Amino acid sequence: MSAMTSTTLMQRMETLGLGVMAASLESYLGDPMRKDETLAESLAALVDIEYTARKERSARTRLKLSGMPSIKRIEDFEVSWLKGGLSQAKLRELSSLAFIERRENIMLLGPSGLGKTHLMLSLGHHACMSGYTVYYLSCRDALENLRRASEQNRLKRKIKWFAKPHLLLLDEVGYEPLTPEQAHMLFQLINVRYETGSIIMTSNKPFAKWAELMSDEAVATAMLDRLLHHAHVLSLKGDSYRMKDRLKVGLVNFE
Repeated sequence: MSAMTSTTLMQRMETLGLGVMAASLESYLGDPMRKDETLAESLAALVDIEYTARKERSARTRLKLSGMPSIKRIEDFEVSWLKGGLSQAKLRELSSLAFIERRENIMLLGPSGLGKTHLMLSLGHHACMSGYTVYYLSCRDALENLRRASEQNRLKRKIKWFAKPHLLLLDEVGYEPLTPEQAHMLFQLINVRYETGSIIMTSNKPFAKWAELMSDEAVATAMLDRLLHHAHVLSLKGDSYRMKDRLKVGLVNFE
């Protein structure tokens, strides 16, 4: 291919928004390993360069917009540390993200320190990298957002907004008791996602305590009815997950 043709081709690629392909064209054409490729094979390889770059860029954007406070990866979660509630087989099942396609929820229960938030963020990160939209909020922040929206007469609009992400991560439900008004707003959030989008929720309270937590047994029952209709309930058991790294390096001694 002549230098003039190559330059024109790169310019037209850039005009079409194929910047990564254009930047890769010269080195690609100069690769002797490519000389025996068919035209279809060459086109497929060039398109794949652009496709991969866009996919990675989109994943980074989804991660940025997700609001997740930190990056956690599934491969770093040590199931063996737990003493019950989650098997390696179950983690592999959840990692397939089929629960998102089926619009199922995941309820992560147990006392503080068992890695509930770590596991939630790991699945959220994996979902972002796999093309799903994800949004993270603590229960306190979610209720504060809804309270402000209510004061501005935008509550219905805000509730509908929470229905948009493929996966909603709702952390630390139950760490503080809710007023009847807060419980009702939380119910509206859960209700708008019922059978339309998945939720991963963490809580340190067993379901038997939710009526007390919500200050309203009817609201608690209706909320749990929607959350648990299509749900994976994992009651984690074990020692503090946060202590494992300290134990490994000898910073904590229980003798």
